[in-house]
Amino acid sequence: MKRRQFSRLLASAPLLLPALVRAQDGTAITLIVPYPPGGNTDYVARITSDSLRRTLGSSVVVKNQAGAGGTIATDALIRSRNDGNTLMVGSIGQVSLVRFLFNVRYDPLNDLVPVANIASNPLVLTVPSSSRFQNLAQLIEYGRAKPGALTVAHGGEGSMSHMSVLVFLKRAGIEATLIGYRGGAPALLDTMGGTTDLYSANISEILPYKDSGRIRFLGVSSRQPVPQLPGVPAIADTISGHEIETWNGLFAPPGTPAEVVDRLADAVQVMLRDPDVLSKFDASGSQPRAGEVKEKFARRIRDDIALWTPLVSLIGVKPAN
Repeated sequence: MKRRQFSRLLASAPLLLPALVRAQDGTAITLIVPYPPGGNTDYVARITSDSLRRTLGSSVVVKNQAGAGGTIATDALIRSRNDGNTLMVGSIGQVSLVRFLFNVRYDPLNDLVPVANIASNPLVLTVPSSSRFQNLAQLIEYGRAKPGALTVAHGGEGSMSHMSVLVFLKRAGIEATLIGYRGGAPALLDTMGGTTDLYSANISEILPYKDSGRIRFLGVSSRQPVPQLPGVPAIADTISGHEIETWNGLFAPPGTPAEVVDRLADAVQVMLRDPDVLSKFDASGSQPRAGEVKEKFARRIRDDIALWTPLVSLIGVKPAN
């Protein structure tokens, strides 16, 4: 069969996978999510589960296993059988950043098999619509002039809302009062209500409220502005070199056979060519990462660690016991 013909077949028909990838005897593939339902990682995982079900011809069950910044779920994946029937949609937190945040037993570079990155998201500096701050320059001026006066919400120690805002505050020269919440949802709600002054939100969290009249966006953490938030500048326009993003990718247990990883990676690429999936990602502000598979995905993780090593030193974060 010619390569072009095979590519068409791959894009339009279920993959013909060996028993190692297909769930056997009615056993569903388990897709672990290291966070509670409702967040961005859960959203990406449910889109992924639907696509894998169609492509692999097998049932896929999403299992939310939250706790300890996603390390409980990651431990569970590592201990699973490496037959392709247990996978995880993980994020930067329990992979690239985990050694900075937690004393864990696993090595993210050697104990996880990176199958394919799925999508990435920028963070958005968000204030209530009633805020005195109309732009980033005003917020920075106020924060510098009144140390500790600015109240900053985050979704918990080590979350990206926490880590990203610490980097911003340090680079901006602001001392602020940080208020931690159990997850991003209550942090965002309190910011919209005016209880806190600032929240660094995943773009997928704030897009549903874009036209609500309850929040204002001061800057995005991507290198360039994003089309979903027209008129909102990049933070890098004010703080040179500021660029932070998070991502969600598919992982398998250690020792998963190469042919299984190959076919799972192919299945993710099929998903990232699906117009319906691309429309959902666009609506959530997610940037698909087609082609970032296996070693390319592993390289991103290594690059993340290199990027965050000096940033963690800058903000003074230490691993939790």
